[in-house]
Amino acid sequence: MIGDRSTTPGGAWAVLMMAFAPWGAACQDPLAQPIVVPVPDPSEYRTHADLLYRERDGRRLLMDVFVPLETPDQHAPAVVIVHGGFLPESVMPQGKNTGQMQSFGRFVTEAGLAGVVFSHGLSDVNAFQSAREDVEAAVVYARERAPDLGLDPDRICLVLVSAGGVFLAPFLAARPSWLRCVVLYYTVLRPAVMEELGVGEIGEEQKTGLDPFPHVAPPGDDAPALFIAEAGGDAPALNSDLRLLRDAAVDAGWQVEYWNHPSGPHVFDVCDPSRRSVAILMRTREFLRQQLLG
Repeated sequence: MIGDRSTTPGGAWAVLMMAFAPWGAACQDPLAQPIVVPVPDPSEYRTHADLLYRERDGRRLLMDVFVPLETPDQHAPAVVIVHGGFLPESVMPQGKNTGQMQSFGRFVTEAGLAGVVFSHGLSDVNAFQSAREDVEAAVVYARERAPDLGLDPDRICLVLVSAGGVFLAPFLAARPSWLRCVVLYYTVLRPAVMEELGVGEIGEEQKTGLDPFPHVAPPGDDAPALFIAEAGGDAPALNSDLRLLRDAAVDAGWQVEYWNHPSGPHVFDVCDPSRRSVAILMRTREFLRQQLLG
């Protein structure tokens, strides 16, 4: 049964892959693939590699920061990119090192922005709260170390990818002034949706605080701008939540930009080198530039 196979991290990964659209020939090794657009040469940015931002349960959690060589005011706004979850155990401790994370972190530097990628521990159905703490600790670390890293701690966008989207709710609840925008790529917004996809039963304590919908309220001056990219080939439950969030945010007066890739598979940004995938990636970078530098 699907539920039985999800009792290990590798099993949960396999279940998620079956729930989402087929990868296709271009994604025989999706974790190694970079995004489908060119990224800057290493000579065009500075790299702070393998920064230790947190230690817990015997695991060293690391971060990479890519900073453009030239920025308008010496400190670059930061794009903090949160990878997905339930990766195989052999991969999870190095989630920041997937081709997608490394290339996307470099990709944004061409817009004068710093890319921040890090590993978190969303490895199974019992890890939502500890991984939430990882994500929050990564943001705190990047902001506290901003002067040393060349970052602007008061201008940050979050990019939440796939199951990394379950960590959106705490940031919407807090509405920190530094959070200028949020980008969601084929995102799972709630642990309950992962249950629907067949990863296994998730305890109520693990779901606590991870539902974003109660926090979509009239914006005032503190609502982040939203950019949502939907993969049309994804599981209906996942896309239904994305559209509900879009509609709720629009009704509340938030700034929302929504792109649908009708034929796109999950992780289309690394699996599908089509014109639509390229257009979404390029528009994402421009959206980030506008929100953080415009």
